[in-house]
Amino acid sequence: MLIKSLQMENFRQFKGITKIDFSCDSVQNVTIILGDNSFGKTTLLQAFNWCFYGNTTFNDEPNFLLNKEIEYEMLNGKEQFVRVTIEILQNEIDYTIIREQRYTWLNGAIKGLNSIVTLNYKLSDGQTKIKNSERDADEVIEIINSILPQQLSTYFFFDTERVNTISSRKDLSKAVKDFLGLSIIENAIYHLGDKDKKRSVIGKLFNGMDRGNEEKERMTRESISIAESNIENINSQIKECKTQIKYYEDKREELENFLKENHDTAELQRKRTKIEKEIQNQNQLLEDITNSYFKEFNRSALKFFAKPLIIKAEEILKDFKPNKDFIPIFSKSAIQKLIENGKCICGREICIHSEAYNNLINILNNISPDSTDIVISNYRENLYSFSNSSTDMIYNNLQEMAMKVSKIKNDIENLEDELQKISDKIKSKVNMGIKEKELLNIKNRIQELNLKNDHLNIDKGIQMNVIKENNNILEQLIITSEKNKQIQLLIDYASKARDFLDKIYKKEEDIKRQELEKEVNLIFNKMYHGNRIISIDKEYKVTPLTPVADKITATGESEGLNRVKSFAFIAGLISIAKKKIINNIGFDLSSEPYPLVMDAPFSNADEIHIANISEILPEVAEQVIMFVMQKDWHYAKSVMKNHVGKKYILEKVNETFTRLKAGDENV
Repeated sequence: MLIKSLQMENFRQFKGITKIDFSCDSVQNVTIILGDNSFGKTTLLQAFNWCFYGNTTFNDEPNFLLNKEIEYEMLNGKEQFVRVTIEILQNEIDYTIIREQRYTWLNGAIKGLNSIVTLNYKLSDGQTKIKNSERDADEVIEIINSILPQQLSTYFFFDTERVNTISSRKDLSKAVKDFLGLSIIENAIYHLGDKDKKRSVIGKLFNGMDRGNEEKERMTRESISIAESNIENINSQIKECKTQIKYYEDKREELENFLKENHDTAELQRKRTKIEKEIQNQNQLLEDITNSYFKEFNRSALKFFAKPLIIKAEEILKDFKPNKDFIPIFSKSAIQKLIENGKCICGREICIHSEAYNNLINILNNISPDSTDIVISNYRENLYSFSNSSTDMIYNNLQEMAMKVSKIKNDIENLEDELQKISDKIKSKVNMGIKEKELLNIKNRIQELNLKNDHLNIDKGIQMNVIKENNNILEQLIITSEKNKQIQLLIDYASKARDFLDKIYKKEEDIKRQELEKEVNLIFNKMYHGNRIISIDKEYKVTPLTPVADKITATGESEGLNRVKSFAFIAGLISIAKKKIINNIGFDLSSEPYPLVMDAPFSNADEIHIANISEILPEVAEQVIMFVMQKDWHYAKSVMKNHVGKKYILEKVNETFTRLKAGDENV
């Protein structure tokens, strides 16, 4: 069900026509209406209730809905109307519900007449139907209740006070069963009844039988009653036993996960050994590079440090000019060898007394090993040869090795830091032996509880046999005639049908209650920032429980906890109602998804719970319509803003007039 729009005309402080279009988007399914106290938020909620069911719960003049300013403007004999129109889409059918109330001036006072409801809707074949409460009252009520049953409306149209009591109402069990669709089967079981219910099918049949031996019958019934009381007590113990088993199973799972996670300690140990080995290797590498550095330094330091002196010597000798006949590249023995061979290195013939011969003899005479020219020339050659080695390469090699030394030292420091962290992690680990012993104790406790549960079920079976045997005795006492036999046959058929439905009902009701409890706990854990679980009993009473020592017990509830608990319960109902209830006997009891219309839902909730609730509700409900105070919206906005499709602001003009305007993205 989707609520498309709400239009009010002269309804309380909403003077004139005020229309609100609600977001029906599947993702941006939230409509926010912001307003402070006394701005008309509760009036909006009451408009829904009044339009649907003709009821309001205003503290002042609950039956007088006409706007005060309109009231004061009325003259004798003039009429005014209060109207609320709601457009709804359900099962692909568009419904328009219009409720109006006529106000007249009568005997010096303004009086409101009975409200009238008009219902318009279009069927799938395109045919439009119009129903009016003046001529089709029962049919209009039936259609409206088929859209949203009045007994369930408090779950979906609720204010800040009702949400705190919604999970503890006395009529909760029936309402929830109606909501989940279980009442169909429950009503069938109740209609078939039993022998003690005189108005039931079986009761009427039983009362039509001829009976005797009343004292024995009385004693037999008393035995049955005692056995039923014993079963009730046993069921209570079984429930407590199951609660404890669940608690210890959760603890067992927690410990098993803890021990599993601490298997990583061995991995940390192996990692520590690996890092220690790596540190050892890095230290060895550091030692090797350091040794290489000193070797290179010892080998090349002279050339490196002599470089400036060589440059200075070369500058001093650069102006030296040897004898013009001196050829520095030739030695005396080389010239003698050329003369002896009679051929120059260029291939020219050297003949005695030739020009070439005479030139060589002249050079030969000027060459002396001890001459200054030779000494200086040789020294310059040696300087050139000595300085020819690149000092840049020496410097680069030494610098590169120094950088490697620095990097290795840094790597060693990082490895040592990581090693220290791992050592700290291992050191901080709790004694795994203690945890394993605790796990063993928990497993033993679970085994003891399961054994106790088995014994309780055996005792329950014994009591059920007592009931069965006494029922057999009872049946024998009352089957005294052919008439009784025929009636008994009918009772047997009815009993079989009832037992079949009862078996299915108990199974499915228990399953759905457990599913509801599980769903409520999932949602509660997302909303509540504490260590509690939710228990839902057979009467669908919702109780928060707290683990204390080895027990789970109920503790006091704060206003905030009560609110979160109720929200979780409502959200769980909405979530579980989307699923089919009973499939194995052919019933389709799935529920129509319902919207949530809430007035000040965050009152008395802290900012964390507001954020958590705001995150869950748009995901669970098909549509959310919220009338919220600005201070509460401040905490919900960051979580819910992506789900908001429509936003409005209430502006209080005066105490009798409130105006609605569209809100922008910054609100």
